Amino acid sequence: MTMIFSLSARFGAFLLCASQLAAVPAFADHPGENLNQVMAAKEASFEPITPRDAPELVWQGASGDLVSLSTLKGKVVVLSFLPNGCGSPCEAQQEKLGQTISALNSSAMREMVVFVTLSDDPQTDPREQNWMSAQGPDAESLVDASIALAAPSDRPSTSPQVHLLNRKGQQVGIFHGADFEPLNLLLYINGLTNAHPHEEPSILQRVIGWFS
Repeated sequence: MTMIFSLSARFGAFLLCASQLAAVPAFADHPGENLNQVMAAKEASFEPITPRDAPELVWQGASGDLVSLSTLKGKVVVLSFLPNGCGSPCEAQQEKLGQTISALNSSAMREMVVFVTLSDDPQTDPREQNWMSAQGPDAESLVDASIALAAPSDRPSTSPQVHLLNRKGQQVGIFHGADFEPLNLLLYINGLTNAHPHEEPSILQRVIGWFS
């Protein structure tokens, strides 16, 4: 299912992009390890998750080959589902994601982030080069994956969820429904791109490294 944005929506996304990119650096200077706390206080639709390894997930790529979620380690992953029958809640959420990625792809984060939307049906050309619209291996697998990803949530919500994975491949947060501000999702992604995917070496380890 390919989302088609109207001219007014595209113009709105352009204006959104300008304001978002101006705001990103200021946010990036302070959250650090408190990123989840900062976003939870800022965005009611956001639910922080204690970092955990994301469940393995496989889908059919554009070439017909199977692609696994684990192959995307090293990038921030924004994962959503578009199952048959979801209707307007999922469509509204996908529109918010479209606004977010339009802004993101005008920044240096473009190469560090990938959006993945999984559905029951075969997909057409990607909306953006770093937005994978793909078909799951089967409907049952998609349901199982969405349940597994929703497991750490404390919110009894049936609204569609956007799952955020850091560059280590860990699930770290959920944006619920379509009421979130695209700016807040963009800022959260920015915070994840600034986080180091691996532990920084200690001063002692660096000194030893100089002489080894």
